[in-house]
Amino acid sequence: MITRNDVIGKAADECMKELYSFVQPSVTWEDFLEENRIYRKREEEWNNLPKENKPKMVDYCGPLPCDFYYLPKETLENTVDSYKYAYKLNGRQELLDTIEILKKYCKDPIVVDYSKEEDGVERKGYKRTDNLETVLNTFIKPFLKESKHIDNLYDMVDEINISAELQRKFFNFLDMAGNFFKWDSDLNKFYGAIYLGACPSSNKETVIENWKKYRNTDIEIDESKYKEDNDWNE
Repeated sequence: MITRNDVIGKAADECMKELYSFVQPSVTWEDFLEENRIYRKREEEWNNLPKENKPKMVDYCGPLPCDFYYLPKETLENTVDSYKYAYKLNGRQELLDTIEILKKYCKDPIVVDYSKEEDGVERKGYKRTDNLETVLNTFIKPFLKESKHIDNLYDMVDEINISAELQRKFFNFLDMAGNFFKWDSDLNKFYGAIYLGACPSSNKETVIENWKKYRNTDIEIDESKYKEDNDWNE
């Protein structure tokens, strides 16, 4: 049976593959995984070295493989966000969006309406119905009319708009719920797998320096490659 952690893991794996399809210098996902395998083997060797005169880890293993590949921050974040929404990992934002939908529906509700046409066939349609403020007002006014404690309160309802105030209070409670419930555990696990994992570097100078220092190779990075992908976000 598939679990929520399986879904988060799949989202992180697919996201990472797509991130590395955009990096410079270019690398296949399979070759990058091989670089990581070699690095981890080298790291294990370093861990087993005697403590006496043990070299620094970076001198023995070199930088992490991800630090040899560049991806601008904006492209990285846009890609991560696309997986976050596709896999519904941002529970709190979904809650906030749902609250806004509920508030809009309360102000302008639509219900299903079945009506028979001239041919006798019943057809499904939709129609607007009374909004929350109107329903509250319809409920409150008869109740106030029966009140024996406050004179003329019935006649004051329209003037002070009690229904609108009750609706505002209700919406405030919805907002309070949105601020109280965080539900970020899925998103935090996903972010951890990406940003604390083998995420490409967004530091162009470091990537260029790593290739020169550790792989004796001069590389060039073309930023224009990413401009078109990021224009939609401007």
